[in-house]
Amino acid sequence: MSFPAAANLVDPQAVEALFGGMDPDTRNLLLDAAAADATEWTERLVQAWQDGDVNDQSKARHSLKGICGNFGMACLFERCVGDLAVSAAAQDLRDCRDASLAALRVAVSRFP
Repeated sequence: MSFPAAANLVDPQAVEALFGGMDPDTRNLLLDAAAADATEWTERLVQAWQDGDVNDQSKARHSLKGICGNFGMACLFERCVGDLAVSAAAQDLRDCRDASLAALRVAVSRFP
């Protein structure tokens, strides 16, 4: 699947609100934590879907949507609520996560 332009993967206003006043070291720590959490919850969601575990799916979706909302990853937010039974949807979700995290790092790198 295709994704929007890198600039449209993240909400610049959300990124500014969260990272705008932070020092570079704190921004990097927070970015690393966001990447780790987004990766963990994406994989948990995919596994729960493969296992047919509705409760774990709900928990993983909720957690991943929260991370996306907090960090302005709008495209990933939309993708994590989709149907993972569709062919290649799990890989699409992972690809969207990776593209969104890369776009987030680029957006944050623009701050002094």
